[in-house]
Order: sequence, then C-alpha cells, then structure tokens
Amino acid sequence: MIEQLLEKGIVSKKKLLLEYYKKINLTDNQLLIVLMIMHINDQTRKMVTPTLLSQYMNMNVDDIENELQGLVDNDLIDIKPRYIDFNKLFEKLSNAAANFYKIQDNKEFLDSVDQKLNFKLNEEEKLNILSLTSQDITKKQLLEIVSKNQFADFESLIKEINTFLNSYSLITNELSKFDWLDD
Repeated sequence: MIEQLLEKGIVSKKKLLLEYYKKINLTDNQLLIVLMIMHINDQTRKMVTPTLLSQYMNMNVDDIENELQGLVDNDLIDIKPRYIDFNKLFEKLSNAAANFYKIQDNKEFLDSVDQKLNFKLNEEEKLNILSLTSQDITKKQLLEIVSKNQFADFESLIKEINTFLNSYSLITNELSKFDWLDD
C-alpha cells in the first residue's frame, strides 16, 4: 500500500526516510548520505560518487565509501554503473511504516495482551500476534488464553496458542463428521 503511494508520489520519500530510518537500522551518517545523493540527483542528474559527496559533506571519501558499502552489505541499496538504486531501501522503509501503523491500529488490543502478560512484547512479537489473529485465532480467544495462564516468555505463549489451535481443530473435525442434516 505505502509502496504504491511512494510510486505515485503521494508519500514523500524523504519524509518516509526521516521518520523510519532508525527502524531499519540506518545510521545517521548513512541517512545523510542517502539524503545528499537524492538531493544531488534531483539537482544535477549526475552519477553521485563519494568524491562528489565529500565536496558537499564534512566527511572524507573513505568514510563515505565505508558507509555506502555498509548500505550495500545490508542489502539496502544497489550501486549500478550509472545510478544508485534505492528500491530495496524504500521497500524496507514502507514495510517498517506499514508495521508501525498495523501496531497502532491494534494498540488497544495489544495493550490488553501486554497488561496480562508477565513480560512486555517487542514489535516483532506484536506483529506475530497480529498475524495469528488475522488468520488462526480470534482476538477474544487469544485474550482468554492470556487471562487463564501465566507465561514467562513469548515462546510459552505461542506453545499454548498452538495447543489451543490443535485442540480446536480436533473439535471442529469431530463436529464435521456428524451428519447434521440427517434426522
């Protein structure tokens, strides 16, 4: 969804980058380098090199090369012969934004789950729970499981959910064997 908005220019790439760069583990220097490359590309349409960047920034060429190599190593950018491809970077940024909004949309439910647990859920665990509630289990069932049991960690919670789902599917299978239309 956000990727489509980016492609159409409805969502600003720079704003998305500034808001979510920490979520994808970009350093401040990497952020500045990406912003400078985008700015120079908008102004001149030249291939941006570390030497050109060093003229605009208070960083030497070697530091810029190291930061760019870090972006390549983290699979965030591809350096092509004529340009730098930021598609992977913005794909990860849009996923981070989508995950943030997914958690915000379910904040009340996730806060209820968090309050009943003996530990705090991290972002990945919250997304895992939301994935389960969108496919396998209802929010009400999950809240009942959390209310009835004490969990020391996320793995024990997932084990209990899987146990519930297995027993639930057995009951469903048994009920489906019965011919309800036969008198």
